[in-house]
Amino acid sequence: MLVVGVEQMTKLPGPEIGKTLLKASYLPEDGDTPGGFAGVFGKIAGQYFQRYGDQSDALAMIAAKNHRNGVANPYAQMRKDVGFDFCRTESDKNPFVAGPLKRTDCSLVSDGAAALVLMDDESAKSARRAVRFRANVHVQDFLPMSKRDIIDFTGCAVAWRKALGEAGVTLDDLSLVETHDCFTVAELIEYEAMGLAPTGRGADAIKNGWVQKDGRLPVNVSGGLKAKGHPIGATGVSMHALCAMQLAGEAGDMQVKDAKLAGVFNMGGAAVANYVSILEAAR
Repeated sequence: MLVVGVEQMTKLPGPEIGKTLLKASYLPEDGDTPGGFAGVFGKIAGQYFQRYGDQSDALAMIAAKNHRNGVANPYAQMRKDVGFDFCRTESDKNPFVAGPLKRTDCSLVSDGAAALVLMDDESAKSARRAVRFRANVHVQDFLPMSKRDIIDFTGCAVAWRKALGEAGVTLDDLSLVETHDCFTVAELIEYEAMGLAPTGRGADAIKNGWVQKDGRLPVNVSGGLKAKGHPIGATGVSMHALCAMQLAGEAGDMQVKDAKLAGVFNMGGAAVANYVSILEAAR
């Protein structure tokens, strides 16, 4: 079976893009949010800052990491190492967009496509680039943010816990993770949801270098949605394709040495639909 993800976003005017993306939230509560979906995550970032302190340094470090990683990705929309200082500092080129989020904290408006082939185990034995699903889990959370503690990403945490259990592995067994960094604050909270850092301490993962390409658990070595782009309908397929390239040893300059197991976290809305896959090389 051929699986194709595709999205063309740039044909719409900016305001229309914002209105369309906002439909991924609960419109009766969030439909008038200034800044559209960026405004939703601006609220999330603001609540996180209020509870756990100003995380501006951590967010800038995440943005800088993903931009630096994107330089090695020939498929990335943005291949420029802009550095920590640019990401950390408000400027004409990096203004605040929503709440504490600046432009460098937000993924790009993108066009793109990705494809993969699903086949049975027997057929896959003859495929040179075969990659197997060790686990594939979907966990749904409430759509209205008022029904949950939005900065916990509970559905994401449950999906990770179930997927790791189904695969019979721990987070420490993974060689790399591609995670849904639609905004830098999402990646920060996802560190906690996947179990890499305690609640409220997601900054430890980036400040201690755990998520760098040569760290304990490389995260978004492709540049993530932040640098490679976030064409909505293509995002999940592209994350799986990028991990498959890693496991096949064909990721070029992005390659993580001796990659054996990869984790993928993709979400719809503000951690409403949560998907975790654990992938391994089939040969």
